Amino acid sequence: MLRTLLLTAAFFTLPAGVSSAQALPDHYPADYADLVAQANAEGSLLIYSNMGPENWEPLIEAFNQHYPDIKVETLDLGPGEVFTRYRAETGTGVATADILAAGTIGDWIQAANDGLVVDYKSPEAQFLPEWSLPMPGVYTFSADPMILMYNKVLVPEELRTASMEEFFANITAHPDVFKGKIGTYDGQFAFGESINFAFVRHHGDKAWGWFDAIGPSTRPGGGTGGMIEKTVSGENTASYFASGPVLFPRLKQGVGQIIDWKFPSDGTPVFLRGVGVTEKAPHPAAARLMLDFILSEEGQYAVAEGKLTAYRPGVKPQGETSYSLDEVIEEIGGEDKMILINYDPDMLTEHDAFIGRWAKAFGM
Repeated sequence: MLRTLLLTAAFFTLPAGVSSAQALPDHYPADYADLVAQANAEGSLLIYSNMGPENWEPLIEAFNQHYPDIKVETLDLGPGEVFTRYRAETGTGVATADILAAGTIGDWIQAANDGLVVDYKSPEAQFLPEWSLPMPGVYTFSADPMILMYNKVLVPEELRTASMEEFFANITAHPDVFKGKIGTYDGQFAFGESINFAFVRHHGDKAWGWFDAIGPSTRPGGGTGGMIEKTVSGENTASYFASGPVLFPRLKQGVGQIIDWKFPSDGTPVFLRGVGVTEKAPHPAAARLMLDFILSEEGQYAVAEGKLTAYRPGVKPQGETSYSLDEVIEEIGGEDKMILINYDPDMLTEHDAFIGRWAKAFGM
């Protein structure tokens, strides 16, 4: 069942001599108050990300309840532009971002290898899954599940399977329903490539067989918003590897009357959206405070309110607008049913060969 957010006040306790606006958790180091004082003196924070205001506003509002003296600004860029802009600005010495937050695995691997992020040890790390800190200084902002979508009117219920294997078989077995009407991300671009790469790693050569078979029936391109619109209109009858967090809030807006959706039962891809403090951060203390807050229990509830997937164990928003990763794992039957879209360095070394093979399967 989908759930809405219920924010809690669990993040902060109130030690003696600390104001309610800046109370610190018990597990934070004794000198953390010095970091808070430095951050307040800095007074501001700039974040480059590929997320919009609806994703950031609940998080910033919750952060400023504890740190009201720090002004937080975000700049919404393309995922690759987050990194290229930061690199360009540091090269010229102009003021730049304090935090990067983006969903491009290859860029994060390169950024960590090039020392663009600080290897900061957050006091919240002890409460997070090991996979959520894939490289030094690179943490996970959210862990978003990819789903199957169907047009309820055009796809008979018996063909609305949760199994990816059965889904691909149905496309070729029922061309009257699916041929030329399947949406997905373009695997030649960073986001789509990382999903497809992890999927092939999980399923092996069998996945290439599926792709070869359904390629002629598929129309890759665009984001999940476009997939939803085309599935609702009937231009597409189904889409796969769509982003769950983009769909879930729209189900209450009438989309749910047309769209049926499933977590893939034979492996649900889960995309890890990275976040880290930049090596050239003009406001390094404020950046560390924000990163710690994002990773905290309260911060993860705010991530969920911002329509992304909280992954910190124990975080379960209440209601009907979002899932947490705990709830995804319960729905699919265990962590072994997740396909973590992780920071596999082979994604860089095998990039050209993989893109060429994928493009051949889909005739692109």
